[in-house]
Amino acid sequence: MQYMGNYLPLYENSVSEAAFLSQEAGYHFEKYLHTDIDVYLIGSGKCSMDIAGQSVCCAPKDFVMISPYTVHSFSVPEDEECSFYHIQFSPRLFSQIALIQDTKNPVSLIHSLLFHFHFFHRQAATEDIRRIVPSVIPLYNSPASNRSIASAEINVLLLQLLIEIFHYYNGDETVFSPSTAPGRYISFTMDFIEKNYEKKILIQDIASCLHISARHLGKIFSSYMHMTLGSYINIYRIHKAIGMMEDPDLSLTEIAGKIGLKDSQHFSKLFLHVIGTPPSQYRKQFLLRKNNPQDARIPFTDCIPSK
Repeated sequence: MQYMGNYLPLYENSVSEAAFLSQEAGYHFEKYLHTDIDVYLIGSGKCSMDIAGQSVCCAPKDFVMISPYTVHSFSVPEDEECSFYHIQFSPRLFSQIALIQDTKNPVSLIHSLLFHFHFFHRQAATEDIRRIVPSVIPLYNSPASNRSIASAEINVLLLQLLIEIFHYYNGDETVFSPSTAPGRYISFTMDFIEKNYEKKILIQDIASCLHISARHLGKIFSSYMHMTLGSYINIYRIHKAIGMMEDPDLSLTEIAGKIGLKDSQHFSKLFLHVIGTPPSQYRKQFLLRKNNPQDARIPFTDCIPSK
């Protein structure tokens, strides 16, 4: 992010979706992932989410926040409807904010929270959460002429929301902090993957850069990220592939090559393992949703990662 002098650009739009939705009984969309943070505040009815392989059942006034790069799906029971507030926003702006003074190893608000709850956070919505989340919706839908001011107001509200969640964990000194050596190792590893996903990645190459063993790096990553380093690399690659699928000129074989995989067969097998749907079927559903935006039974708009 580029700063204007010492100013934090609150006018930048962080939100890619903000809406109050009502889904009919039996509604379901398959697993997906993106770079944003997902927020759900349940209004009425019930729903269930599969988040990183964990089944999460939600009732009215439940609040759920899902980390970036986390595979998840959403379903409504067959016998009732569900209404909920949904906000999808980029963590980029808030990763520049620190709540704890540490000039040597500053820890951003976003990193602190994500290391606290890993894949997702769930709680009964407080009065503040029930005030903040609905307030974002009308601001997000405000006229274009007021977009900068509305974006600033939204970012302030989201910051309040993140601080509210921070208070939920405040005082837990046993929680991993990204300012420690393991945190720096993980941050370096994630940055390395982002810069090198288009080619073959060996864990030993990352470990060598950190001057530790591959075994030690793998153990640290698994302990604090609750997934193996190999699994994270695969998930990141599939995330990048999903972003490429909107380009009809790219074949699945070409996409496989662009994410560092040797062939389309390997890509299809990995995509099915991570998302639960073959890439050809996933792409077909996305294109159908794109050409028929009013078809609520094909909810693949959220599958496209933010750019």
